[in-house]
Amino acid sequence: MLTAMRRWSGLGLAMIALAACTAPAATPGASASPTPSSAPSEKASPTPLLSIAPTATTLVRTPEPIPTGSPQSSPPPVVTVSQTFALGTAAPLIEVVGPYRTAAETDLRVWVPNYLEALDKFRSDPSGSNRGLLDLMYAPGPYAEFMRQSLQASVGPQPSAGLQRKFELGQLTIQHMYAKPWGRVAYIDAQLTYLDRITQAGGKTSTVQHVQQARFVNQGHGMYKVIDGYDPMVARWVDGEQPRWSALALEAEAPFPIGWYLQRESYVPAEQYPHAGAPGSWWLITAFDKARNDFVNQLDAAYAKKEFTNRRFDDASVRISRFEPATFLGDGVVTVVLSARLVTAAPGGPERSTPVTRTLRFYRITRDGLNSNWQAVDEQGADGTWLSGGNLELAEIDQDRG
Repeated sequence: MLTAMRRWSGLGLAMIALAACTAPAATPGASASPTPSSAPSEKASPTPLLSIAPTATTLVRTPEPIPTGSPQSSPPPVVTVSQTFALGTAAPLIEVVGPYRTAAETDLRVWVPNYLEALDKFRSDPSGSNRGLLDLMYAPGPYAEFMRQSLQASVGPQPSAGLQRKFELGQLTIQHMYAKPWGRVAYIDAQLTYLDRITQAGGKTSTVQHVQQARFVNQGHGMYKVIDGYDPMVARWVDGEQPRWSALALEAEAPFPIGWYLQRESYVPAEQYPHAGAPGSWWLITAFDKARNDFVNQLDAAYAKKEFTNRRFDDASVRISRFEPATFLGDGVVTVVLSARLVTAAPGGPERSTPVTRTLRFYRITRDGLNSNWQAVDEQGADGTWLSGGNLELAEIDQDRG
């Protein structure tokens, strides 16, 4: 490889020297004019020893145009109007029994060895990817920081040479498994016993037993997260059950789901793809989903008939009128009032603007009190009735999918 590099380096120097002796090429597109012959002059420049005629081809490749694809409407910008809103009382959680409990316990037992492995990796090297791995195991808070510091302190700044340590699962005992009123498991309180097996450089081994009473929450698809731990000395949970949501958080999150909700009803000229879902689409889960999809189907049909070419929402704003939390983590039903101007235009015609006010309900899904997602679950019709028929079907919505 070094020989090839030297050859290329020598060739590059030769090309540079050759270019220095070559007259500058004519500007592309400029026409060359004939030069009249003249007698040799005493001041004429000496004939170069080497001259190269400019080539007719260029080494610069013309970039190909980037395909733009089919036009598609974008979510409209939405602003939040801050105001005081009503707060519902969370229904008491219920103890899970039956198949839900069995399935959740099985998933948690499968996950726990991965959890202990993450603790091992972090205490061996608490930086880089191992730090990120630990963050996946704990929700941010005082208990997570306590565990982080405990793991670092157990090793010390300079681990002994040849010392090996490994956490080994002892026993996992489910103490309580709480569910929301519609049956979805909210969180699991369990006692985890595990051993810290220490192997000295000479092969001598010893073990230290640890007992951790923790609160686990399903993150979806078999992944869990520790959201709190119990301190027996003060007889309480370290982080506690104070609300892990705020009015400011809800107001900051609201514009994004509202924008995408309106995007399904927005059109620009020359769109090729329908906005409604095909029969059997995964999002057609509830009665509301089907009713809304039927409405969007009607818009698709009107657009295909050229009844309008543009449809968008201007000056969109949203205000939260009510929040009904399901747990202290912040999952629950958010009721919002949307105000906007609906702007439509027929082919060759002027734009028409109509003020609209709509009341919507979203289920705010959060698994750790930090990250959240809003799923539309209902809308109030012009006659005041809800498209859901009064049943939000949260048991169908609040599930792992994908």
